[in-house]
Amino acid sequence: MTFVEDLAVPEAFGRDAWPLHLTWVPPFEAEEEAALEAVSRVAHGRTALVSEVVGEAWFGSRHDVRVGELARTAGVDTLHRDLLAALSESGVDVARMRHVRDEFRPHVSAQRGRSLAVGATVRLDAVTLVDMRPDGDPRRRRVVRTWPLDPAVRRG
Repeated sequence: MTFVEDLAVPEAFGRDAWPLHLTWVPPFEAEEEAALEAVSRVAHGRTALVSEVVGEAWFGSRHDVRVGELARTAGVDTLHRDLLAALSESGVDVARMRHVRDEFRPHVSAQRGRSLAVGATVRLDAVTLVDMRPDGDPRRRRVVRTWPLDPAVRRG
């Protein structure tokens, strides 16, 4: 994922206390070292991206999650697909993932009253791996590692 708020991201947080973020790949099961290596291969030398919030939508099975949809540019799509490919090569079963490849809709979900306005510029300048169940606890999240992307920003 990429955190998009100008706030310090905590090392750990509760399932209901997410900072605003873009999810590049749905949650997956993997050995931590394999996931670290896969994401590192993709992030290394990659240029940061800039996108824009182009609309608002409601996601989720009950359409109860408000999101700001981001422009699905070539750069955004390529990073998404490259992460999927690297994770697949490391043994992650990406074939069963939903909302990927052609169905990928880059977005930032509203969190506890915080959201991005339509028209807002979004800087995608890092990729972060988050453990969704540290120590087996599904109520917690832990930042495993963040890879800064090259600051020579590329639009799209």
